[in-house]
Amino acid sequence: MDAVIPGSADAVKQLYSTVQRYAGWLDRERTAKMVRADVQALGIAIDASADPTALLQTLETKIARLPGGELRKMLRTAVGQMRRALGELSAAASRGA
Repeated sequence: MDAVIPGSADAVKQLYSTVQRYAGWLDRERTAKMVRADVQALGIAIDASADPTALLQTLETKIARLPGGELRKMLRTAVGQMRRALGELSAAASRGA
């Protein structure tokens, strides 16, 4: 298996896959459905190379509304890692420009 470079586009996609998987494990309550919709919108933005900052903020707000538990912690951790990876990717792009 190839190593993923932190802050690379591959790292962001891998983290997105993790967030998407965790969101799929949520129950069928209204807040969980909103989280899944936000995760889907985030994936579309990443695929389109659009700025996902506002979508990440919205997703983090909706995750905070979920009932406490291990899955919520896992989502928050994965989204935080994605935010950092996107920040590193953006910084690298700025230095290269």
